[in-house]
Amino acid sequence: MTKLPTIAVAGGTGALGKELVGALLDPRFRCKYADVIILTRNANTPEISKWKDQGASAREYSADDEKGIFDALAGVDALINVVASRDGGFKSKLAAAVSSPSSTIKVYIPSEFGVDHYLHDFQHPEWDKKKSHFESVNKREDLTVSRVFPGLFLEHSIGPWYGLNTKEGKYEIVGSGDTPISFTSISDIGRAVASALANIPLDDFPEKLYFSGDSVSLRQISELMKQAGAGEIEVSSLDLAEYKAKTLATTGLDPASYLRFLMADGKIDNKGDNSNEVVNPGEKLWKWKKMKDHAAETGGRPWAD
Repeated sequence: MTKLPTIAVAGGTGALGKELVGALLDPRFRCKYADVIILTRNANTPEISKWKDQGASAREYSADDEKGIFDALAGVDALINVVASRDGGFKSKLAAAVSSPSSTIKVYIPSEFGVDHYLHDFQHPEWDKKKSHFESVNKREDLTVSRVFPGLFLEHSIGPWYGLNTKEGKYEIVGSGDTPISFTSISDIGRAVASALANIPLDDFPEKLYFSGDSVSLRQISELMKQAGAGEIEVSSLDLAEYKAKTLATTGLDPASYLRFLMADGKIDNKGDNSNEVVNPGEKLWKWKKMKDHAAETGGRPWAD
């Protein structure tokens, strides 16, 4: 019989981390793993206890103890990292543990889970940290570092930080607003990663996974929101070249303004090249959440408060 892999999650208590852990413990996927281990600084929390009841294990670590982190990863075959970017000290120790010649990890999924910023022709501190972490992981011959790019988080994208003022019904878009953009629900990201680890042999695991729960333009979104109850939406546009030049002339830490011109540039569209069918063939495992579903759930006015 083929040995079932042991999966570990670092950063499982965050918004995306909870979805990932929940998906890994879904009976459809949990039966494909020998163990699901939650790496935590405190195993005595209600959240960890709930996951233990559902079939997970927990291992404690200290962020300052590199050997302790290595020991916590003993016997782990695949590690998912959803630790926040600001926790750089822990991430560097995690990279050292993963890179160790004596590590058992075969697949490492770093904390990407967004747009493919390796395509960018500019620098940004947030994405530069991710690049640096990726480069810091020693590429052992028996290790696959697999980056996951699901586009924008569906539930977190229709709001004023992207110029979409749903409270007042005013959308300020960059460019024409007709460029398709990939959005994926955070729950679907969790399912997609869990399914990949459950159904793709670790020795054949891909170095990149792209997902696209839905691919729609901002103008299409305005219509979907209108139909879902938002009423009239005033759509205005900014010149793409001017907005991009102005944004790149700054050194802002918030990536939202950069993402606004990337949407218009067509740099956030995974529709034509994604792994949807690999992890969820024919949508037989679950139905990808669409923008129209999000519109219906929020009455066409997400983040209006």
